[in-house]
Amino acid sequence: MHIKEIKIKNFRLLESVDLLLDERTTLIVGRNNSGKTSLTELFQRLLGDSSPHFSLEDFSLGVHEQFWDAYQLFIKEESEDKIRSVIPEINVELIIEYNQSGTELSSLSNFIIDLDDKCSLAQIKVAYSLGSGRIDAFFNEIKSEKNSFFKNLKEYIPKFFITTIEAIDPNDISNTKNLEFSNLRSLLQVGFVNAERALDDTNRSGKEVLGHILEALFKAATSSSEDTSEKQTSDVLKSAVTNIQDDIDSDFNDQLIKLLPAFQLFGYPGLSDPQLLTETELKVEQLLSNHTRVRYTGINGVN
Repeated sequence: MHIKEIKIKNFRLLESVDLLLDERTTLIVGRNNSGKTSLTELFQRLLGDSSPHFSLEDFSLGVHEQFWDAYQLFIKEESEDKIRSVIPEINVELIIEYNQSGTELSSLSNFIIDLDDKCSLAQIKVAYSLGSGRIDAFFNEIKSEKNSFFKNLKEYIPKFFITTIEAIDPNDISNTKNLEFSNLRSLLQVGFVNAERALDDTNRSGKEVLGHILEALFKAATSSSEDTSEKQTSDVLKSAVTNIQDDIDSDFNDQLIKLLPAFQLFGYPGLSDPQLLTETELKVEQLLSNHTRVRYTGINGVN
């Protein structure tokens, strides 16, 4: 048996892609930003140790506007079926061809649900979509003007969207069977050889390389003894953070200290000990190395 065809919709650069695979070897070649990494990243998620998770950034940019269109239909109180037909979902379909006389079909048997003894195809569909019966709760949570709609969407998609996997009868698409992702992992034995590079566009690496580069550039500019444009920029950055620090020292910590009385319920600190207070320190270097991300420019504030 072999994977005969892969259909992908709405995942990153793969907005609508059909791939036909050779029985022995399929080589995918393309320039940068053509979707090669998107393809490998998708299968690494599908075959991971748990049910795959996605985010708004994983949806192809071309379908982001459909979320807003669906929201407008929701406001107009259109039918649930009409609203759901507009809401984007990430879809992956696998068409697997097998030899009916083969003896090693145990791992594929869960996906064979047709009763046609002449059919030698199994169809698998993985979908990341809004959970059943959750349209009202979903749109009520992110209710807002368009300029902030997509920021709210980033937060609530992981809460209301679910990933499902099902077998589909190739002769009758209404005949389906829900399965577990462990069935897919036992079926597809895949190994990955990742590129030896620090800068990548996948989610596997915890290194934010460009953020660390910015930190190094900032330190170099700050330590410069000459009045260069970089030195002036670093001074402006420090001044901006100083202004934020003033707000943290007052408003933020004044509110944060209200959480401390919980300690006093347990007699902490002691009767003779000084009272506790909070101090939150903010540094440009920490912002650059730990909290600054370099992204490709997207749309509607989703980068």
